[in-house]
Amino acid sequence: MTAVVRGICIALTGWAIVAGNAPPVAAEQWTEIWDGALRVEMPGQPERSVQELTVVGTGEVVEQIELSVTLGATEYFCSRTQFRRMPVDLKPAQMLVNGRDGRPGRLLADRLLSVSGAPAREYVHEEDGWILATRAIYAGDTLYQLIVVGRAGVQTAPLTRRFFESFMLEARPPA
Repeated sequence: MTAVVRGICIALTGWAIVAGNAPPVAAEQWTEIWDGALRVEMPGQPERSVQELTVVGTGEVVEQIELSVTLGATEYFCSRTQFRRMPVDLKPAQMLVNGRDGRPGRLLADRLLSVSGAPAREYVHEEDGWILATRAIYAGDTLYQLIVVGRAGVQTAPLTRRFFESFMLEARPPA
């Protein structure tokens, strides 16, 4: 992967994080993750990391919790970032647009959607032959991002679609 793609992980209105690479795992070892109110399936056992970000505009320092899995030349990321001091006039729809527009590369696709009743966007960027497919959901004061980085066609690959479609906001059922 190019240094640009390795450096791409989570960017929203000027925020960026550099993600580490997890060791490759075999496909079809799907892992169901429950983290607070989110549920997602990932194609392998994820590595968990926590990053501190300084929010441009407010100076707030927030924690971004990230899960990542690498399968060969494809990387899967799921992150959760809670913002406590966002400007009141910054609406969720605009936050999602800012996130889309803050990505490097050329925008190939963009669509609005709703995930678990929350506003969401799914968009695809291309840079230097790498594809960055993103599904971003903004619920309450929390931004959730699902990102897959890989080669051409990764945005429609069955593993990407399963990863994106598995994400839900819900309470974990009692054991």
